[in-house]
Amino acid sequence: MRDQFENKLFAMASEEKMVLPEEMENKINRLLKQMPQKKHTPKMNLRKAILLAAVLTMLFSVTATAAVGILKERMESMNHKELEEYFSQIYTSKVPSDNYNRPFSEGEKVRMKELEASYLNQCHFPEGELTMLSKTADYKGRGVAFYKDTSTFFFPKKEMSDEELLQIIDFRYKRDYSLQKINEMIDTGEAQFPEAALNNDEPIEVTESTFYYTGDLEIQMIAAGQDCIFLTGWNAVHKMEIGSSESALFYDDFERKTKVTALCQDKSLNVYMGLSEMKNDGTWDLSVLIVDAEGKYINKIDLSAYREYNGLIYRMAVDEKGYIYLRASGMKEDSLLMVLDKEGNLVSQIRSKEYTTHMAGCLGVGKDGEVYTLIMDKDNMLGIASVDVENQCLKKIYSGIVPEGTLMLDLIAPGADTDFVLWGYDGIFTYNLGEKSAVNILPAWEAPCDYEGVLVLVLPDGRIVFADRTEFRVEKNENGQEEIFSIPDKICFYYKSGLRGAK
Repeated sequence: MRDQFENKLFAMASEEKMVLPEEMENKINRLLKQMPQKKHTPKMNLRKAILLAAVLTMLFSVTATAAVGILKERMESMNHKELEEYFSQIYTSKVPSDNYNRPFSEGEKVRMKELEASYLNQCHFPEGELTMLSKTADYKGRGVAFYKDTSTFFFPKKEMSDEELLQIIDFRYKRDYSLQKINEMIDTGEAQFPEAALNNDEPIEVTESTFYYTGDLEIQMIAAGQDCIFLTGWNAVHKMEIGSSESALFYDDFERKTKVTALCQDKSLNVYMGLSEMKNDGTWDLSVLIVDAEGKYINKIDLSAYREYNGLIYRMAVDEKGYIYLRASGMKEDSLLMVLDKEGNLVSQIRSKEYTTHMAGCLGVGKDGEVYTLIMDKDNMLGIASVDVENQCLKKIYSGIVPEGTLMLDLIAPGADTDFVLWGYDGIFTYNLGEKSAVNILPAWEAPCDYEGVLVLVLPDGRIVFADRTEFRVEKNENGQEEIFSIPDKICFYYKSGLRGAK
């Protein structure tokens, strides 16, 4: 829904034949540099938000229609306190995009589009405003509300009224306008950086919830997207809105019987899939498929040249340069990781004389943009280390961060109030770089479901999502091999807090 809103503004700019001034990029860079750095840097994409707000402001300046003039008056009628409040909501949010306690219904999506058009073209404004929550427990299921710390909208269970949808639309336009206006005032010296945007060290709340899956995919793996959840099954990848119970087909254009064993999404929303395509003899061909946010083909990288024997892709990550980090069995050269570019060229083989890893050991991108991997000493799980692609080695070592005897960590992701969330068979850990040890915020025995066979991911707002597959069916394939399938209507999704501050 947020993408539709953004696309509408840029479409209006195109209709007006607007071209952003050449100095706009320099101004945005200057504004971002001026913004104070905090211990827990928020993940909101401020560059995109500033650009979006600039488009809205420029539309006001070049469009002469009465409707836009009235909308401009509505924006400019906000006093300085209101502008600062909206600005602070963006800057202090600890997640990169808006979240929702439930998805929009199909009817609401249709009416939202119609109401946004009437808001812009006919000055159809709401009579009231949505409620601002100081804590999530304050929401009692009536009307629409917003919790700024995790940028979460709360909707009633019933279908929202036109008034409630208009309140959401109005809130979004005011927020984007306020961002650009305050930044302009800071840039010209008319205002200081709002104090409210600096004082944001209080622990935040994250809504915990349970959803019984209503889709039809026999789920094999789950992965966190930038603003969604990906589900994989035989010959299909589904996409599910955060907080939803139903999934929709995202990609199924596979030539052979295919299993997606690893998946990640970069900040440009391109999706990378580690594919295992079954051959007639029951062995696998391995490749990496890259598609865009709509599932359109970009490239497919054949990994046969790097293989020595039959194996699988176990872990995959993509850094800000577009380098693809792979951990797979059956590779020709002994290394901790193999790094490729988007064209499939070998960039680096990460090796270590002192440390080893495990095929299913954690691999992911940290808040600092570095790629981190699990490290081991023989059979002992030690901790994590960052990767030096240029020198083909491990960079910084963080050893002994979990208790001795801790079983393997096989998930690593940025936390909301910590640098990392680490999932392992002993529970959920959080860790900040430089700390002596990680903190077990959710021991395995306190998990909402059986740990055996559970699927797990970490969302940008710090929540951990468990997909509990309680029942399976088994059948033999054409090669006589047993295959296990989860039963869709027996799958339950549990959302739990991954915040250290919540303990």
